[in-house]
Amino acid sequence: MRRTLSFLLALFFILAACTPAQAPTAEAPKTPQEFQPTPVSGTLFVVVKPDGTEAGFTWDDLKKLPLAQMTAEGKIEEGVKLIDVLTAAGVTGFKGVNLSGSSSPATLTFEQVKDETTILDFTNHGTVKLATNHIPKPDWTKDVDRIEVK
Repeated sequence: MRRTLSFLLALFFILAACTPAQAPTAEAPKTPQEFQPTPVSGTLFVVVKPDGTEAGFTWDDLKKLPLAQMTAEGKIEEGVKLIDVLTAAGVTGFKGVNLSGSSSPATLTFEQVKDETTILDFTNHGTVKLATNHIPKPDWTKDVDRIEVK
């Protein structure tokens, strides 16, 4: 009996030494923008206003705008509303916009731009792409670098 008790006591101390002193604490959930990669530096894209002046937007400029979401083909896209970007650029009235980037240039009317489902979606490689229900997903402009306001 004494041996068993000694064995159990020794086993208890061995197991106690192998157990971490405290359980790891869970990290607080991150906001969606914290998951987004940060581009190296500089301007992501420019907004060319109807008078020809330009307003450049950096990643930090976009982070100051309200976050927006839309759903396309069952996937949630997240970024900033295009109308909020134009407002931040000082654009007040317009008929439409042309977007250009690394693929499929797009043209949107004023009504399409002011729609809640037209956003500049944050990509996984530190750029933005057009996301809207007004254009088929394969035709969305990727890596937007220029928005011309008409």
